[in-house]
Amino acid sequence: MVQNLKVDIIYHLTASDFEMEFNLCGCCRMRLLSDKTTDKKSFVKALARGVARSRVIMACGPLFGADGLISTVATAIGNGLTLCDNKTYGINGEEPIHIINGSTPLVTPNGYFGGCIIESGPQTIILLTENKAFRKEIMQNLIHPYIEEISYIPTKSSPLSPQPVKSEPVFETAVSEEENYLIQDDDYQEELIDSEPVISPMPNEHNVEFIMDGGPEPEPSESDTPEPAPNFDDGYNIMYTETEKPEDIKSHYSESYTPSQSDSMFIASREVDETEKKQKSKKNMRTMDITIVILVLLLLLAILALVYLIVLKPMTMGISTGEYLKEIFGTASNSTLV
Repeated sequence: MVQNLKVDIIYHLTASDFEMEFNLCGCCRMRLLSDKTTDKKSFVKALARGVARSRVIMACGPLFGADGLISTVATAIGNGLTLCDNKTYGINGEEPIHIINGSTPLVTPNGYFGGCIIESGPQTIILLTENKAFRKEIMQNLIHPYIEEISYIPTKSSPLSPQPVKSEPVFETAVSEEENYLIQDDDYQEELIDSEPVISPMPNEHNVEFIMDGGPEPEPSESDTPEPAPNFDDGYNIMYTETEKPEDIKSHYSESYTPSQSDSMFIASREVDETEKKQKSKKNMRTMDITIVILVLLLLLAILALVYLIVLKPMTMGISTGEYLKEIFGTASNSTLV
C-alpha cells in the first residue's frame, strides 16, 4: 500500500525547478511545498519549518563553502563534517569532499558528486547541487527509487501465513509534535511557529447558508409567512381571455400615436464622433482657405493688369497717362456717337 508523503523543497540561492517537482510528484502521492531563501538565516528557518511539518526535506543550492548547504545543515543538526572516501563511492578526482557525518554521498553515474542524504528516524534530509544536469541524473537514478520505497507500506499478513520472526517497525507518514527535531544546535534556535486561530466568517447578507440533506429544517419565522395574494378586479381577470371586436381593432389603427418623452429612452439616436466632427471642420476650413487664396490671386492679377494698361503702356507709347486716358475715353465717345 502506498502512503501519502509530506515533502518540503528549499531552493537556496538558486532558481526553482518545476520539472524536478513535476517528476517527483509522479513517484507517489505526496503533499509538496517549496520555499526560496537568499541568506543563511532564512535557510535555517525554512529548514526548521520543513523538519517540523514534513518527512522528506530537500535542499537545492551551492553545496560547498562556509555558507554552503553541507556546512550549514551539519551545524544546524549538530552532526559535524567528515571527509568523504572518493574511491569507495566512485567519485572521480582526488579533491577532498566534506559531507555531513553519518550521511551518504549522492554520485551521478559518471562519477560526479552532487549532494548527500542523511536519515534520522522517520525523517530524511536530501542536499542537492545547484547544477541542474547533475541534479536531474541524481533524481532519476537515486532519489525517485528511494521516494517510492519509503512511500510503500507492507500490507498486514493474513492469519494463515507464517508470522515473521522479527517485524520491522513501520514509521508513520509525518513527524508528530512529540518527536525531537533534527535541529539541536544552540547556534540556531528554532522559532516556534504559532498556529493561527481559525476565524469563523462574520455573518454577511451575501453569504448563503446551505441546508444539508437530512439536517433539521429551520423553523419558519414571522417574516417568512406568505403574504396574501392581491385582489384584482374583473377587468384584470378577463384582460387576456376576452377577444377584441373588429370595430375596436379598427379604431386602434385609426388613432394616431403621439410619442411621449419617456419613449426617447428606447429610440436610438445617432452618436456623432468627435474626431469625425473635427475632421469635417478641418476640411471646411481648408476649402475656405483655398477660395480666399484664389480670390486674392485674381484681385492681384486685376490690379497688375490695370497698372499695366494705365501706367506702363502709355510710357512705352511716349505719352502721359492723362493723354492716354483722354484718348481712350475720346475714342469711346466717338464710337458711341456714330
